[in-house]
Amino acid sequence: MSDMKKIIGAGLVASGLALLGWAGYSTLAPVSHYALAITPAADDEAKELASLGLARESLQRVEIKSPEERRPLATGLVAKDGVRLAPLVWRNDVTESILFPDVAASDIAKVLTAMREHVPDDAAILAWWDLSRAIRIAAKRNAPLDDSEAAGLLIPPSWTEAGNIERARWGAGAEAPSHESFSRFIDALLSNEAQGADALAKLAGDKPAFVAVHISDVWKAAAARPGRVSIAYKDFPSSGISHGVIKSALQWMRDNKIEGPFAAEPIRGAVRLHYFERGGDADALIAKLLPFSTSNPAQLARFELVYQHKGWWVYRLK
Repeated sequence: MSDMKKIIGAGLVASGLALLGWAGYSTLAPVSHYALAITPAADDEAKELASLGLARESLQRVEIKSPEERRPLATGLVAKDGVRLAPLVWRNDVTESILFPDVAASDIAKVLTAMREHVPDDAAILAWWDLSRAIRIAAKRNAPLDDSEAAGLLIPPSWTEAGNIERARWGAGAEAPSHESFSRFIDALLSNEAQGADALAKLAGDKPAFVAVHISDVWKAAAARPGRVSIAYKDFPSSGISHGVIKSALQWMRDNKIEGPFAAEPIRGAVRLHYFERGGDADALIAKLLPFSTSNPAQLARFELVYQHKGWWVYRLK
């Protein structure tokens, strides 16, 4: 398990969630139409995930383009299992995330390999549906959750026509009853620790339970349950996290009377401050499982931290 003292003490996370795109393109304009193409992955792309032992023909490249832009807005690498798509690698080249947060090949390969080492064969890993698919396909572990409605897709607010299209695309292949179980998972993450732990144990059934979360799950939960989570962000120019940047960020929070916990991450040329606008959101289980300024894994009564890498945190449910 990685050394987390600095992360926990400062309430910081270097999650790899890179949401800041090319200079000057600060927001996505309304898009009348866009194109999402899925094609076979190139050899160099597939090679980056070779350690996972996936079938070469299952790897597909996703590219999202807009007629207003020459460059792709987002690209990704997915494992295709029938009609079901399992996102593995993702890169956003604009400020807002499109569908998924940034995930580097080296990071997801490391995390999925670690799950094979830290999670027994007979256990169940509870995670967001996209990570659950990757765990089943690449880590070869039981991750029972899925969602036929693809809850929590990160769709820019201006893309009003994209929601139903993309939920249908990414939910394809999952059985309809999966949405009910996954909804209980979301509710568990937004409950307090005791209630959330009980709900997660029921989802795992009679199997030893593990929970895998990523810093982006807060944003996914907010997308799936509007109004239940008060997460927001602000970027501060910087080449990396420093005491001065954090001091400026905290002063900004005080000036704006924001009392909720925060997490910070270095992104391209800036530090992004993720913060809860309401202090009470610190009591939600998901806030306690992730390295926000008010959280401390050592103080969790029902969860034992077994692995951490950048934005991923894996716990054993006691």
